[in-house]
Amino acid sequence: METNQNQKDRLQKCVLPSSVSAYRDPNYWDKRFSNEEHYEWLKDYSQFRHLVLELGCGNSQLSEELYKDGIAKITCIDLSAVAVENKKKQLLSKGFKDIKVLEADMLDLPFSNESFDAVIEKGTMEVLFVDSGDPWNSRPATVTKVMQMLKGVHRVLKPDGVFISISFGQVVK
Repeated sequence: METNQNQKDRLQKCVLPSSVSAYRDPNYWDKRFSNEEHYEWLKDYSQFRHLVLELGCGNSQLSEELYKDGIAKITCIDLSAVAVENKKKQLLSKGFKDIKVLEADMLDLPFSNESFDAVIEKGTMEVLFVDSGDPWNSRPATVTKVMQMLKGVHRVLKPDGVFISISFGQVVK
């Protein structure tokens, strides 16, 4: 369990946005990933190593850990071109040449129907909630975006596929 001081130290090292709305802006992510080598949102891989499409890979090491555990066909996407390029370089430098990394939007997944056994997002869906208003009664536009993302995930999952969402966001009704 991470101590409060460790959490504070970790937060001070990351690039914080001027407002929560900036989390939707690819320029914020480009700037952040230009300066940040590594940051795990919410949990690191050791917390959920059981289980692949990774939504919003950023600079997380999740794909590397999945690969080390024997999951050979991994695709990672991120909205930030900088994150994608950095991730590709990072993976190649460590010899992980089989992991695909693509610039893509989780609201418009560029994959065929039923292409993945598992889809995972870890702290990525939160960007859809940054301007949702009341956390117990999200704005209709927020609900629309979340449903769009979930429908896309459902579309790319195989019939017996699994969606793993690690989030601290509120449930959308």
